[in-house]
Amino acid sequence: MSSQIWIVSSLIAVLAAALLIYIMVYVTQITRTREASNGSVIKHDWCPSGRIDFATPLEGVNVPNKDRPREFKLLVEERRIVESIAGGENLEIQWRLATLSEAKAIITQYHKYLSENSLIKSVPDLTASSSPPTVPSDRPYLVAEKKAQG
Repeated sequence: MSSQIWIVSSLIAVLAAALLIYIMVYVTQITRTREASNGSVIKHDWCPSGRIDFATPLEGVNVPNKDRPREFKLLVEERRIVESIAGGENLEIQWRLATLSEAKAIITQYHKYLSENSLIKSVPDLTASSSPPTVPSDRPYLVAEKKAQG
């Protein structure tokens, strides 16, 4: 009796494993032949094109306010190739918000460009001056703070 239970439970386990394998293969086939929303087949998925842009809300943006600081969002362009139902290849383009790693890569390249073209303005070395720093006459409280510290 116990050997029959062992055989039945083994058979159930094998059938469950076979069912899971079948489902995994079926899902993998579906994801390989993904379709776009209009029934087209995706040949090359979304990949970055290298183009960037900035976006900001337009309310309050006019000529007098154009130099006022505001929040901008970094956008990156992506493209993919889909095959239409008729067999033609179509290029789709979308803009999305940049990730932190993409923003860091862009800033790194920007700083590299600035340094290679000598466009970064350095701060003058203030420690090399021979005269001690002077306190502005409109800030006498700084002299009192220096005496208290010294």
